[in-house]
Amino acid sequence: MISKEYAKLMVLNRVREIKNQGLATYDTNTSQIVRDALERMVIPKPIIGLNTKGCSYANNQEGCFICGYLKGHYVPEKMYQQFLQDAKQYVNSNELVLSSNGSFFDPKEIPRDVQKKMLEHLISLGVKQIKIETRPEYINRAALKKLLNSVSAKNIIVGLGFDTYTDDIRDLCLNKGYTRKQYDNATKVLNEMNISFESRIIVKPPFLTESEAIDEALISVNHAFSSGSSVVSLEPIAVQDFTLQDFLTKNGFYRVPWLWSAVHIVKQTHQRGKIIIGGDAFIPLPKETSHNCNNCTCYVRKEIDKFNETQDIELLDNLDCDCIREWKKDLEKKEISLYDRIAFQMRECES
Repeated sequence: MISKEYAKLMVLNRVREIKNQGLATYDTNTSQIVRDALERMVIPKPIIGLNTKGCSYANNQEGCFICGYLKGHYVPEKMYQQFLQDAKQYVNSNELVLSSNGSFFDPKEIPRDVQKKMLEHLISLGVKQIKIETRPEYINRAALKKLLNSVSAKNIIVGLGFDTYTDDIRDLCLNKGYTRKQYDNATKVLNEMNISFESRIIVKPPFLTESEAIDEALISVNHAFSSGSSVVSLEPIAVQDFTLQDFLTKNGFYRVPWLWSAVHIVKQTHQRGKIIIGGDAFIPLPKETSHNCNNCTCYVRKEIDKFNETQDIELLDNLDCDCIREWKKDLEKKEISLYDRIAFQMRECES
């Protein structure tokens, strides 16, 4: 029987090779990747892409297995000037997203005094709510308390990574580098400070079957709502270059999640609170996203967009297509244990 440690080592070694191939292929500038992608995407909310050095976890470790970011560079003194220039167009906006390459509350990425200056400046421009994203380990009670001396909690929405309920899946399949306990600790702090937060849930981490992915997402969504999330965002995995899912897809061991799976998860959990389906706004831009068959994918995505806006579950209840039968067959697939499965797929990819 394969041990967890051995399975993890096999994946880590493979991901190191994949990431190194990416670094050798591209002269990467993560901040420019973000800004280029934002210009090409259709995004419903005002957004500022910050020129940071990128995710500290990705820069110091292998990073998340499913993340398409590669190590890059930036000019720190230009970040705040660029922010001030971009902010001019969002005077009196109801909501604004501050998008970095990692975690807004990570002081290595954005110094705390700069975090404070950015939020204060946007509020002075009349922005009502500012949404930022962060990993849970950067939710610091003392730092937030100091920040709230000059910024009201009602002006902040925190997008919090939760990703998945089971720690083994978060570690082995995603390499997220934090635990459910850290997420729970972060939500406790945010709740105590009356800061609204939204939680992101990954749909179909690498190595999971479609059925396993649905079951894991259902548990994760319910936990996120029980923890106080105002919104839960389902994020079906997309395929980006130089990621684990890209490698597994090329070797026949991965298919992006069906849209039917995301729809099913929402239909089972929508009564808990506001839940949306994302999965299209990935940076860097993906080469494949969650889909059904060619006949219904575009229509289903349009109905999902309508549901995201209205939360009218009847929009999803009425969806149908012949490919549902193929999706249901996919749900019947069984697999060996996760550790053995990982080892088998890694070995097969070597041959």
